[in-house]
Amino acid sequence: MDQSHISLQPAEAEAIVLPLSLDGLLEAGLQNFPPSELALERAIALTEDALMPQVAALRSYPLEVLIAADEALAALPSLLGCTDTGSLQLGIDDVERGFNQVAQVAAGMPAHAVGLPAQPRFVAALLVVRELMHHVGWKQLQLR
Repeated sequence: MDQSHISLQPAEAEAIVLPLSLDGLLEAGLQNFPPSELALERAIALTEDALMPQVAALRSYPLEVLIAADEALAALPSLLGCTDTGSLQLGIDDVERGFNQVAQVAAGMPAHAVGLPAQPRFVAALLVVRELMHHVGWKQLQLR
């Protein structure tokens, strides 16, 4: 999920490439930290616009776990209070809790109060993962 378009690779099928990138989300308003509420809403809309045409195709693969090895998400375990440094599996509620902390900061709470790292790329990556899990129905996120 870095500089190029976001590509999702089902185990036994061709990759599904979304017309979306983290850099594009940053350029569309998430480049500042903390993000504004308007920037978050715009990024959600852009992500949904890119994702929704692919939801049926993504749901056709029997996948319960989204596996992400992107360094942009490296701060998620510490944001959630996890101490495991190896391969970590989080539930959709964990991802939602992390995103809610981003939303609280966008609404004015100091980032240090919730432990949110001042990393716009992390915010963009977490937003994309949250939208993927929410709309496709994946229940688990595995970080590597």
